[in-house]
Amino acid sequence: MSSHKPPVRNSLPATHAASTASAPKPKPNASRAPAKHTTTTTTSQGPNQHSSSSDPRHLAIALHHAHRIQHQKDTEALILDRILDLITLPSSPTADPANPSATDAHALKSALIPFQPSDYDNLIQERNIEGHCGYPLCPRPHRSENAGPNGSYRITWGAKGSGPGGRGRSMNIVPRESLEKWCSDECAERALYIRVQLAAEPVWERRAADVAGGQEILLLEEGRAAREGRADGKGKARCTGEQPSVRNVTGQMENLSMDVDSAGREPGDVAGEMARLSVRDGDRARALAMERGDAVEGTWGDGRVGVRVRENDLGAAAAVAPRMRPGDERGGSIEGYVPAP
Repeated sequence: MSSHKPPVRNSLPATHAASTASAPKPKPNASRAPAKHTTTTTTSQGPNQHSSSSDPRHLAIALHHAHRIQHQKDTEALILDRILDLITLPSSPTADPANPSATDAHALKSALIPFQPSDYDNLIQERNIEGHCGYPLCPRPHRSENAGPNGSYRITWGAKGSGPGGRGRSMNIVPRESLEKWCSDECAERALYIRVQLAAEPVWERRAADVAGGQEILLLEEGRAAREGRADGKGKARCTGEQPSVRNVTGQMENLSMDVDSAGREPGDVAGEMARLSVRDGDRARALAMERGDAVEGTWGDGRVGVRVRENDLGAAAAVAPRMRPGDERGGSIEGYVPAP
């Protein structure tokens, strides 16, 4: 049997030659040869080699990098496992994505803690492969557009009154793949609202406090309820800003007295204080007017700003008539051509 190895097709010739040269050649009848007693001799290493191989700092640095790489691998495996778990959400096939169950919402928020936006995109892609909507709390299938020969883009129309100046309908040209990720525009808004809350840096580069007790991820409905000052997204908004004002006015009314007190206030001063009492919160009134689009004090009603246009003053210098130049009496040239007189 020849000792030469067959050439490897996918390797370089130099790499193959080096591997064949370094490989030990088998000796014939090596098993039948009698065992020989071999003696080993040890040579003392130099002081530099001994200190470099047994330096504990090098071993500590190597272990640190090895543990860090292993932690990254464990985190990536954890994210993949959570993606597989989130594909099965929601737990009920008749769940409402606008009002999900508390169990599904808590499972989604806790699973998305180590995610990056790219991991969230992988989750959306995996749900689309399974035929589900990209929003993890939606049980409906995603949209499927009929792709023609030139069907890479689609034209979408907005709601009535969304056009320029509040007239007509807005028109957008979007890629077909972006439309097929979701079952509706509402689920697309819900999914993207969660995506912008995810941290951009990997979980192994974050602080322990950010991972353990970081900012809680909010759903779109919860964010809207928080902005409107609602407790659970149902019912009318609470008047959180007016109650302190009423309490302050009540305290001021209790301190009023029609008699002359120790500070020397007269009954006329008390009447002036009563005229200044008000339960109206000016800051909240201006914020509400800005949100409704009403006119706010100090600004124009249609959003314009006060601009005063005036003529630029160039000075009182008198205009000077142009002077004749040589050749002007013949009319000059026409595109470089001087006509004959």
